[in-house]
Amino acid sequence: MANQATTLNFWSLKAVQLAKECRQIAQSDSPQIDENLRAEAKLLAAEFHDALLMPQDEFAEEARRAAQLASLRKRAIEILVKVYPDE
Repeated sequence: MANQATTLNFWSLKAVQLAKECRQIAQSDSPQIDENLRAEAKLLAAEFHDALLMPQDEFAEEARRAAQLASLRKRAIEILVKVYPDE
């Protein structure tokens, strides 16, 4: 998980970085992270993995991948804001 001593700009994180943060939240045993949030972070990490592996050969495929990543990005940032409310 991100070091709370540093200030993160969640919107500047790339999809790979957001996936990593979600994976770390899912594996965390921090008492501030409830089981539902942990489960959602685990699901998001898996969905990021799948989206990052989507083909980009054609315009339609690239557009589908971009839409999927944008949706995942928004939800991942919502989770990060819950986990790090002071960032």
